Amino acid sequence: MPIDTFTSILHEFANRINLVGLQIDSSGYCCLDVDHGTLIHIKHENKRDSMIFIAEIGKIPEINFGAIMRYMLRMNDNAEESKGMTLAYNAESAHATIGYQYPLRFINIDKFEEFFKIFLDEVDRWKKKIELYTQGTLPEGEEEMANVPGAEVAQDFSAGSPEFMIGA
Repeated sequence: MPIDTFTSILHEFANRINLVGLQIDSSGYCCLDVDHGTLIHIKHENKRDSMIFIAEIGKIPEINFGAIMRYMLRMNDNAEESKGMTLAYNAESAHATIGYQYPLRFINIDKFEEFFKIFLDEVDRWKKKIELYTQGTLPEGEEEMANVPGAEVAQDFSAGSPEFMIGA
């Protein structure tokens, strides 16, 4: 079964890093707490036989919310900047998220470890960016809404922003 590959890789990973008690639920979901606070949600996606990684990278501040959302959406179209990962917004928690889906047919434990490290590096990099935006720094290529003609029309991103639902 496809989920067997998923659980096998995660259990091997847990053994390699001496992680005791890794729990994968019946839907193929588990959550790892990295460095006491970075939650990495890992889920088996049955239809595509892949694993999905999701992590919250920070609360998007109210100030310059639209500029930050535009920047994140723009970065989704820039594979070099996003590393092929997807930036999104979880309306439930008001946090930006980063996610990635990887086909299981191309993965083994060594590839998993390599990718997991890359994913953690990207989570850290994007957390730092969101932290800067929280302090009032605008994303690259964005201007304050007050300086943009017609800005009053584009200021509310909350109704149509993309969502990522996390949990099992």
